Amino acid sequence: MKEFRSNIIKEKRKLRSISQAQLGDIVGSQAMVSRIENGQILPNAQTIFILCSKLEITVEEYFYSIFGPTQNTTIFRSKLNELYLQGNIAELQKIFSQYKHHKSLNIETKHRMLMVKSTIYHLSFKLADATDQNILFSYFDQIINWQLYDIYLFQATINMLSVKKTKSYFLDILSQYNSESNVMCYPKTITSIIIIFLETSIMQKESDVIIFFLHKLEMKKISLNTNQKLWKLFLTGVYNNNEKKIKEAYSITEYLNDTDTSQLFNRILSYYNKKT
Repeated sequence: MKEFRSNIIKEKRKLRSISQAQLGDIVGSQAMVSRIENGQILPNAQTIFILCSKLEITVEEYFYSIFGPTQNTTIFRSKLNELYLQGNIAELQKIFSQYKHHKSLNIETKHRMLMVKSTIYHLSFKLADATDQNILFSYFDQIINWQLYDIYLFQATINMLSVKKTKSYFLDILSQYNSESNVMCYPKTITSIIIIFLETSIMQKESDVIIFFLHKLEMKKISLNTNQKLWKLFLTGVYNNNEKKIKEAYSITEYLNDTDTSQLFNRILSYYNKKT
């Protein structure tokens, strides 16, 4: 078994004068904390979120301590988002080609390659071809306990898959979070997934799925940040053909001087209107 470097948990726990037993009361047991700190196990996504919250570190800091700088998912995703905003398909295809011809197709390389491919599909709001979809379905079907990197991959590739088929994966992830009785609300990753699902189901014109995720956004456990509230306003305006909501969303982007989001709104409306 690969030896994971999880010393940041031990370092931050001692820095905050928290005992293994105290941390164990939150995540399951002192023995589990000991095994995590000694690199014997990699905790699941829910445990990672709890540990990071309790120890006041970011998820990225945690993964950086384990895998090193090459695993900085935030930087990589930010780069893809920037290229998506620019509509730079040539650069995206170049990055994809580099990963495709990588000497070692480990789990990191495969994940990143699929994230790039998903960004390419997202530029035209198209579903992936059957081969690419089957690769992802085969991978997700085998997951029993969703790790954080699995959730990141799922979040990044929702747009290239049929929302009717991927809804069940979301329910699996949600069930995993709900099984933790001490979780009072869903982390921002889950709410981000819901917003992405809402956009994708609207573009795919799947009314039942749209309604399902709109109801999810009304749950008491769901806490949206300012950006997510803006996207909810815009997307519900698009779905309901409500010009008032759409204009209100644009007005907020103007007030915030958020030209990037305004540009994304334009792209969505352009493709959506073509399909209508």
